[in-house]
Amino acid sequence: MKHVQKFAFAMLALVAIGCGGSGSGTPSTSISGNTTKYYVEAIVKIKSTNLKGDKNWTAAQLLNPQTPGLQADLNDPTVFGVLDPMNIQVGEEVVFQLVGYPTDSSGNVILNASGLPVRNILPATFSSSDINGTYGSLAGSTGDYVAGSAKSSGYIAVTASYKGAQFQTNYSIQVRQARLLGTVLGEGLSSTSGSQLYHTKLQFFDGNGALVGAVAVQYDGSFRASVPTTTQTFTVVPDSIPAAFYQSYSYAYNVGGTTTSYQYDAGVGGCDGQALLFPPSSYNLSIGTTTLPQTIYVQPRSSGTILGSTGCTEP
Repeated sequence: MKHVQKFAFAMLALVAIGCGGSGSGTPSTSISGNTTKYYVEAIVKIKSTNLKGDKNWTAAQLLNPQTPGLQADLNDPTVFGVLDPMNIQVGEEVVFQLVGYPTDSSGNVILNASGLPVRNILPATFSSSDINGTYGSLAGSTGDYVAGSAKSSGYIAVTASYKGAQFQTNYSIQVRQARLLGTVLGEGLSSTSGSQLYHTKLQFFDGNGALVGAVAVQYDGSFRASVPTTTQTFTVVPDSIPAAFYQSYSYAYNVGGTTTSYQYDAGVGGCDGQALLFPPSSYNLSIGTTTLPQTIYVQPRSSGTILGSTGCTEP
């Protein structure tokens, strides 16, 4: 099943305009001489009806996916998290944020006590290239966005302005379809290793091998894909994997006590373009939220030679 396709991941084409921005997808790091990586991100907005009411959260805490204990106070924690802005669905409420990730002298993102990147939400203002609000309503002072009822035509740009600099990324509005959640981590690494795989890309295909969706991994290794209910296969795009990892990844799941493992290695002849199949429990997706049963693992180069490489395997 050799059908990985080159896909225009416009959601990652973050452009820093002015103040040293490269315009090539590399965030500006020149504001006041700071060593910080800046990204325009989107999070799913928490609605009051999804709160158990056990605690009195501040507005700022409800906008921060790293707030301790917040997930536990949600009636449905699956409807909160960082969202690839190219996967917003009609009617959804999200909040655009300009996020600064401090880095050390080597350019590595600084981690907090939990092992996740220090994530500073900055007081930016926002504007959209959809100036007439055809596809949704944006509150420029807060970044709050309510998607309209129509699928967008092409990509829409959202710009965050902060301290004289502008940062831009693209978003799109999809029809209401299946919302597939999952996690990508480093093989043999900690549960927070997904931070090293930020912006790794996944593609999704239907039973005929046609590309039907794509998503980018977020700062914590999670992804929230919007895909048709006809989706049956997925793959990690090899050349989107960071240099600290091999272009080698695996997916395993257990059905009826039997574990089935799929291994992809871009370095093995004939493997390029293979997609890994979803487990049977993920066939016949329905509109609503489904979580991929197991984690996708990418092998770090620090582990030495590629482990368990048996070539391309699939059902």
